[in-house]
Amino acid sequence: MRHHRKLTDDERRQIIEARAEGTPAATLAHRFGVSTRTIYNTVSRAKFPCPGSTTTISTRLSARQLAGFQAALDRRGITDQPAALRRLMEAADILLRPVDQVVLDHLQAWGAQVATEGAAVNHIARKLNEAKLRGRPLPFTDDDMTTIRTFAGGLVEFAEEFRILWEAQLAAKRREVDKALEGLGAQSEALADAGQPNLSLM
Repeated sequence: MRHHRKLTDDERRQIIEARAEGTPAATLAHRFGVSTRTIYNTVSRAKFPCPGSTTTISTRLSARQLAGFQAALDRRGITDQPAALRRLMEAADILLRPVDQVVLDHLQAWGAQVATEGAAVNHIARKLNEAKLRGRPLPFTDDDMTTIRTFAGGLVEFAEEFRILWEAQLAAKRREVDKALEGLGAQSEALADAGQPNLSLM
């Protein structure tokens, strides 16, 4: 099998379309007479075209930060750290966008609720404290109990609603990360099978 043949533009288009339809890379490699690495690279370049010029960036990481990054890549079967970094930087405008407005609106509404109901609870506390200091019977009524229960119930309800919203936000971020890193795990396997070395941050 020829592994160094140059693909035509039409062949690249066919490969991209076939991979999108689920055709295995090995099948396409055999069909077009190239390596599986060429198939993966063709699809990757179509998704993330190389810019006309590049810039080298260096940064310092702690051992813990690097270990955390490596663990995240390991979970996805990715060994090519520089490629993963490039993909994540290309998707930075999506991954680093501000918190969803729905979450912000929810927090604002909860803040207003706390301000209102919390003021009522504070009033009850002041009333009870004043009676205690003056040696009077504590003026705690059924309405006071209802106010406190309503406030406590609101806190529990908010906590659950916020948990659901936050988990949805995290799931959306995970999907964006998976999309940005799509194909790198398979590329890493292909490189390993072909005996090709990968660049490393280490």
